[in-house]
Amino acid sequence: MGARALVFYCGLLLTIGAFSVDITLPFFTPMRAHFGAGHAAVSATVTLYIGFIGLGQIVFGPLSDRFGRRPAIATGLVIYLAGAAIALVAPTIEVLLAGRAVQGFGAAVGPVVARAILRDLFSGPKLAQNLAIATGIFSLGPILAPLIGVAIAEAGGSWRSIFVGMLGFGGLLLAILARAPETLQQRRSDALQPAGLLRNARAVLAHPQSRHFLLLGPVAQCTMLTIVAGTPRVYEHEFGVTGTLFAVLFALHGLGIVIGQTANHRLIARLGPVRTALAATAVMIGACSLIVGFALADALTPYRLSFFVFLFAIGFLIVAANSAAMTLDPHGPIAGFTSSFFGFVSSAVGALFATLIVAATHGRALAWGAALLAVCVLCALALLSWLRRPAPAARGA
Repeated sequence: MGARALVFYCGLLLTIGAFSVDITLPFFTPMRAHFGAGHAAVSATVTLYIGFIGLGQIVFGPLSDRFGRRPAIATGLVIYLAGAAIALVAPTIEVLLAGRAVQGFGAAVGPVVARAILRDLFSGPKLAQNLAIATGIFSLGPILAPLIGVAIAEAGGSWRSIFVGMLGFGGLLLAILARAPETLQQRRSDALQPAGLLRNARAVLAHPQSRHFLLLGPVAQCTMLTIVAGTPRVYEHEFGVTGTLFAVLFALHGLGIVIGQTANHRLIARLGPVRTALAATAVMIGACSLIVGFALADALTPYRLSFFVFLFAIGFLIVAANSAAMTLDPHGPIAGFTSSFFGFVSSAVGALFATLIVAATHGRALAWGAALLAVCVLCALALLSWLRRPAPAARGA
């Protein structure tokens, strides 16, 4: 397997999170009916899953530095499959949530080791560009997963059928892994030792560039998770849209990700990753402003909202992907740990704040859009503050 094929495989590993979330979205209403659960409990199948992805990443990064990228991927995928099996047979919402937690912990291996593999292969602008390519492949998840969910529903499948699909996807990733080479050149014997972990954390936090973008990661992740976890409730609350129509409208935002990452790959060479992320944030702010403006004018429709979310999606993964590249780039020898550190902080903290936003806005488009707008403005301020640093500290801008 060559470098291009490995980048594609890394894209599939990144996709495991979005695929395993978005395929469930058309089944929120059936799951509530089956378990007699409320909106918050069913929405937690998303936020809990993402939160445990963050928790798992702090484990799989150092594990991959110690034993290699391939053994870490295999371990994580087996855990992911076990969680899918638990969710498949869950008799209560509590067991379903437990299965999703196990799934999320195992799925953490996807993004953390994918980023580490890309850092093994590339550095500098090439790292950011290839991470953009992998993230573009990731967009297949948001496009195809809800449509697959609809197809399952239209064929008469229950919500349990989606976990059969997840078992199949995890099995496919394991099969491809058998042909993937090991990219870690030197295993670190101290990678799992407390002293080594503490030393690595200090190295990441001591680097101004890594520290700044490590802190930006949760803000970027919060925007994505607020879209994923909050959109189903907004569509249902504001427009009564669920099921097939919702899945089709939601899938359109995946096209925004494709456009965004295609532009990201090209713009990095001209503007650098930070200025490209700032331009993307401007698009996000514009999209959120449209949601707020149309909601205030009582002129928001499901189709307009879908278009605004499509615009928003052009930007949010540019910010997330470029923040990851800026955090990773200075730390090639500890790429696994750095990837896990970034992923843990981004996913765990981002999931917490996204959960609070979704719970507080209660499916109201105006409040939801205003909260997103505030987070996007925070992103822009963080990027601007980096660009205004003295020239020696602004590497990669």
